[in-house]
Parts: sequence; structure tokens; C-alpha cells
Amino acid sequence: MYSKSKISIHEIIERECLATMFQPLISMNRKSVIGYEALTRGVNPYTEEVISPLDLFSMCEDVETLTKLDRACRRKAFKTFAPIFHKDRSLILSVNVDAGVLGENTLSLGTTKNMINEFGITANNIVIEVIESKAGNDDVLNRFVANCRRQGFLIALDDIGTGHSNLDRIPALKPDIIKIDRSLIKDIDTKFHNYEVTRSLINLAERTGTLPLAEGVETTQEALTLMRLGIDVFQGYYFGKPMNVDNVEKDHTAPIKSIASRFKTHMMEKLALKKERDKNYKRLAKQLKSALLTEKDINFDSILSSFIDENSNIECAYILNESGKQVSQTICNPFRLRENRRLIYQPAPVGADHSLKEYYLNIRSGKAWHTTCPYISLASGNTCITVSTKLGCGEDSKVLCIDISTHINE
Repeated sequence: MYSKSKISIHEIIERECLATMFQPLISMNRKSVIGYEALTRGVNPYTEEVISPLDLFSMCEDVETLTKLDRACRRKAFKTFAPIFHKDRSLILSVNVDAGVLGENTLSLGTTKNMINEFGITANNIVIEVIESKAGNDDVLNRFVANCRRQGFLIALDDIGTGHSNLDRIPALKPDIIKIDRSLIKDIDTKFHNYEVTRSLINLAERTGTLPLAEGVETTQEALTLMRLGIDVFQGYYFGKPMNVDNVEKDHTAPIKSIASRFKTHMMEKLALKKERDKNYKRLAKQLKSALLTEKDINFDSILSSFIDENSNIECAYILNESGKQVSQTICNPFRLRENRRLIYQPAPVGADHSLKEYYLNIRSGKAWHTTCPYISLASGNTCITVSTKLGCGEDSKVLCIDISTHINE
């Protein structure tokens, strides 16, 4: 490790002992690199050792020094990016602004505008990236964003989806880009909650005219899952690690081409799997429906219980009347109930009202069968889908509902 006693933060700033690395931002629709995020490292000139961003910024003991370092990092980024930009003026550069330095003296962004003018870079090629959780004052942040827009800069909110992010700021600030945090992206192909929260953020971005960017993508399955959810712009080690300026002009499209070619195959496999899975769901539902209809003295609960005993992937089953009220017990697979969460997840009792549920409304609208998207079962606390179907042909026909265990990566 470097010794801080050999060089002070003030000397680093004054001597510009900084290096800018570039991590690619790639678009799957364009199948190309569309820009870079500038990532700054300190360099100890006495030992030639690299100082990490965390250590570099931790050397600042007051806001004034932090502001000077923040500006020095930005200036170094623009200076290093300028030759790249002049060769390809379509590229964007994303630079971080530490929201902790925002105040009356930094709101105008005049220093940043002077920097890009010095290096001949246009404002609409620069993304000002703000970690909004560090901005404690809404009024200051709002005014800063407004000033950025007036001068032509693009705005990105970073670390969206972490425990500190304030989603109210998305509609308030109307950012051009939201960067979905790595904590949600990691293992998104296998973690249901990560998948659903990310899907909600993507839907929010699309509805508010904001571009969602997935950062920290490291695996093929993460990339394929995000593409399936509608993500176009990616950042992460899978597509490219931070690189020095000498490596920027090399061809970095190999992982883009690879994942693009795999996506079609991936989707065809998913659709084939879904088709086969839906076929199996219907087969199960038809078997249970047949058992219920052929029994003269209908004892719903015992028939449901016997069927679940023979089909271990069923979470639970229950029957509704024509009004959506439950007329059977919710018969559950006891091996799938989560004892440690029974206070939250409880099987619905006889008389429970399901009349607003998707699986009831679709059948009442005239569909013979309906299969929901995966969700967390209120009966078991596990991820499942619900298959529903009429038990008869008349308007007063009962509705059979079967909750079947599933996983988002199936």
C-alpha cells in the first residue's frame, strides 16, 4: 500500500497526480460502444502506486478540499477524453459529481462548462452522474439539475435501487438516465426479488421517458435476463473493464456480438420451455378438474388434498364460486409451507374474496384457462404461478385455482 505521508491530497490536486480510466457503455440495439464512464485513480509520483478512488476521496478532510478534488478529477477526465471525442463526436462521457459538494458556490456548473469549452467538448455529450443519496438538500439538488439542463448536460442518477435511493426523486428530477445498482443486477437470473424490483424500475423509467442503464453486469445469464426485461444500455465487466486511454480505440464489440447472437437462441429456448410448462400446467389442471367433476358427492377438500399428495410441485389448490368467493379450504402442500414466515403468509380461508384477482377476472371475462406471471404466494411465501379454469359451462360455474411452484429462470 502507498504511504499517505509521502504525498498530500493538496499536492495530488496541484500536480494533477490523477489518471482517468474509461469503462464502456454499450448499446445492444446499436451493437456498439456509445460512450464511457470516467473513473479516476490517484497516482503517487514518488512510488508510482495507484491510489483507489475510495482512498483518494477519504484523504479530503473538508468540503473545500473535496470540491477541489472533485473538479480536478472532472478536468482530468475531459482532458483525457477530448482526443477520443474529436475522432468520434457521437460518443458520450459520464462523469461523477459528488453531491456532497453541492452548494451555493457550485450550483451554476460554470467551472465544468469552462472545462469542456477548453477542450472543445459539447455539453450534450456529457452525462453528469449524481449519487442522489449523498444530496441531503432537495432544493439544492433540484437547482443543480435545472442548471445542468439549461447548459445542455444530460443527467444520470446513480445507485438506483440501493437502500439509500429515494425513488421520489426520479419523477421530481426527471433524469435522462437511471443507473440500476449492481446489488439488484447480481444474480438477477435466479433471485426473484431482484428480478421484480428491477422490472419495476425499468417500467418506471419507460413510463417517465428515462433511459434505464444496468451497471455491474458480469455474467451471460445476467445480461440475457436484463435484455429480456428490455434493457438496452449496459455497463460492467462482462462487456469491458475500466481501461486506460490507449486501449479505448481497440475493438470492444466481441462480447456485444456474442450476447446478441445468443439472445435469439435464449428467447427461443425460453418460449419453448414456457410452451411445454404451460402444457404441463393444463394437464395437471385437467386431471384435477376431471376428478372434481366425476365425484358424485363432491367433497372438495378431500379431492384437492389427495391430488396434492400425488403432485409435489403444487403449492396449494382452492375453489371459488361465480362471485369470486372461496368455497373450499386452501389445501396446501405441507412440505412447501415456510414455518418461519407463517405470521405473514397464511392460506386463505373459506369465504375469502378473490373477485379482484387476475386469475378470477380473466376466467369471468370468458377465458377457458388463465396462467399468471410468477409472484409470491400469500399462502406459502414461495414463488408460484396460478392456473385457473372453469369447472363448468354456465354463468354460475365454479372456478378451480391451482398454485404451482416455479422459478424465474425456468
